[in-house]
Amino acid sequence: MNSEKNITVPESYRGREQAFVKHTLLKTYLERLFMIIGLFQSHIRYVDCFSGPWQEGSSDLRDTSISISLEIMRRCRRALLERGRKVSFHALYIEKDKHAHTKLQEYLGVVPGNEVVTKSLHGDFFELRQSVLDWCGSDDFTFFFIDPKGWKRVVEIPTLTPLLQRPNAEFLINFMYDFLLRTHSQESFQRDMQCIFGNVPDTSVNETF
Repeated sequence: MNSEKNITVPESYRGREQAFVKHTLLKTYLERLFMIIGLFQSHIRYVDCFSGPWQEGSSDLRDTSISISLEIMRRCRRALLERGRKVSFHALYIEKDKHAHTKLQEYLGVVPGNEVVTKSLHGDFFELRQSVLDWCGSDDFTFFFIDPKGWKRVVEIPTLTPLLQRPNAEFLINFMYDFLLRTHSQESFQRDMQCIFGNVPDTSVNETF
């Protein structure tokens, strides 16, 4: 018997199948994580370092990581309350593009704010790292979602070091693996690979981290 289930891509994700996979991962992982963390911590923070919105498939942004993350936090807050746990959720969304940030602000301005406290920052993630750390504080559990369009001054170890050194945090980092496959062996990109992975990855073998 074939136990595999067919997965139907929603119409709003047509042409954006990578976004569908990413959002499915976010939904599956984030909710479970927050439910576990919420059992022993009273404050949870979420940081989307490259929030957009870009290439949204609906005018209400329901198919963006912004809307998805907020809905997950609201759902977790209610579920934890039913278990006798009062947990406060805070979300920070960062976007460099002016037009996208305006749409982000407009969206955050109309979503209910009584369950998740939201804030947005307009600017380059690299330049805003200290502002992000100031917003996070030193004690609250913080989840960093890093989904950039590129990798320079984004996912290299030197760039992320200030965030990685912060205790009580977890990271989900997503970048285009197919681009890595095309460029990692080119001499002009090898310094970039070393900054990201510590060495130039050997894609001829499966690596376990």
